Amino acid sequence: MVWRIYIVLLLGVGAMLPNLASAAPENALSLGAGATLFGTGSGLQTAPTLTAQYGLRLGGGHLGIDTQIASAFARLQNQDHSATQLSGSLIGSYYPFANGSSPYISLGLGASSNEFASSNRDTSLMGVFGLGYEQRLSDHWGLRVGLQDQLLFHTPRAVNGPLNDLQVTGGISYFWGGDKERSVFPIISSEKR
Repeated sequence: MVWRIYIVLLLGVGAMLPNLASAAPENALSLGAGATLFGTGSGLQTAPTLTAQYGLRLGGGHLGIDTQIASAFARLQNQDHSATQLSGSLIGSYYPFANGSSPYISLGLGASSNEFASSNRDTSLMGVFGLGYEQRLSDHWGLRVGLQDQLLFHTPRAVNGPLNDLQVTGGISYFWGGDKERSVFPIISSEKR
C-alpha cells in the first residue's frame, strides 16, 4: 500500500516537471544538525545528527528537488558500542509560497545503512515524508527547520515489518542562481563591465 502512494505521488510530480522547468532554477545548499529518534525495537538510542542537502527550486520556487545525506551518531542501547546510521535520499518538496519564506512538505526515496543490536550493519530501502519551514534572511542566506519520518523497509527486527525513524534538524541554507541571476559568491559580480 505504501509503495502505491509513493508511485502515484512521484508520477504526479513527474507530470508537472515540464511546466515547472520554464523558470530558471535556483540552487540551494543546506547544512544542518539535530537528532534522530529511532523506532521501538531498533535497539538504538536517540542520536545527534548531521545533514547536508543540495537541491534545485523549479517552477518559480514552488517545487524543490533535493539530494540529502545524513549521519546519525547512535549508540546501541545498554551497550558501549557505536552504531552510526548513514543515509542518502532523493527528495521532492512543495513550497506553497515561492521565492521567499515558506513552509514545505516533502516526499522521497533513499537508502539507510544501520547497525542493529540483532545483527551487523544492514542497508535498507527508505521512504521519506517530511514537513518543515524555510526562512529567507536575504537573497543568499536562509534558515531551515525540518521533521522527517523515515520509513525503513526490510529491517532485521524481532517483529517483522518496517521501522520508523524520526529525524528533527535545523540549519543554514545558501542560495544562488534563479531568475535574479545571483552569482555563486556575492563578492563576484555577474555583471559585465
